[in-house]
Amino acid sequence: MNNDDLSSSERLPAEALVARRIVLCHLESLCGLPALNHLFEVLGGEIGLVIASRRFGGRQGGVWRQLVASARRSGLRLTIWWGFDIVGAQIADRLARLRRLVVARPPRLGTLPALARRHGARLVEVDDINAESTLALLGAYAPDIIIVMNFDQILRAPAIATPRIGVLNIHPSLLPSLRGPCPAFWALATLGRESGVTIHRIEDERIDAGRILVQRRQLIQGSPSVGELTTALFLAGAQALTKALSRLAADASCGEPQVPGDGDYRGFPARADAAAARKAGVRCFAFRHIAGLFWASVAQSARRP
Repeated sequence: MNNDDLSSSERLPAEALVARRIVLCHLESLCGLPALNHLFEVLGGEIGLVIASRRFGGRQGGVWRQLVASARRSGLRLTIWWGFDIVGAQIADRLARLRRLVVARPPRLGTLPALARRHGARLVEVDDINAESTLALLGAYAPDIIIVMNFDQILRAPAIATPRIGVLNIHPSLLPSLRGPCPAFWALATLGRESGVTIHRIEDERIDAGRILVQRRQLIQGSPSVGELTTALFLAGAQALTKALSRLAADASCGEPQVPGDGDYRGFPARADAAAARKAGVRCFAFRHIAGLFWASVAQSARRP
């Protein structure tokens, strides 16, 4: 895969960015670690609050309840992959904690708790971003902007109205195509040769429907796994975020509206969809990719000058 639309010129200086008080909403996953690290590298000094989704427990139910429901809907293969992607980030964090006992320098890829500590951001895990307690937390922080990346909760009107400027979402597809929670899977399952990432505004409770600030097209070369494509698309979105923020700095009302009825919404695949994708050669993960992410979470980072 390559991304011929990205340029180092998009890494704008901090003074060019509109947001000064940023909230990040995120469900940590192993495949999302490169994008997460890029966000903190560029905006770490401005991310003061991180809302992490508590995936297991609470209103969403425990691990067993979610496992059974997901396996009935999408089959065991995809269910195990989705669970591993989330649990894998937690395993990486445990490995990184053990590593810190003997090596002081941070690893190449930091986990969400480590990145929050390093940049002085408050990390809060929540069952429901729309709960009164979470809204109170957001209100007290008084953010300029909320950035949503790989977050499994839908923001309702009170949460959307909290930031001074607005809410941005990094979505790994070329909206309005492939709205919904599994765009990387659907891009591969439909045998597409091109995908991409969209940074759009969240303006109401419709899913992936707000005005578009930035899009980046990305060719699907070879036969990447769902995990590999997910990593590439979220990283491309994180790299393009500074351009979206610079557009907001120039014009707070900017963005191209999506046309109602264009595109398509794809929810979680049914078992028949998962079986057809597997028959077509779609892989959930590539061992070398997963091993590389684990290694980067414990391997020593390059020495800074």
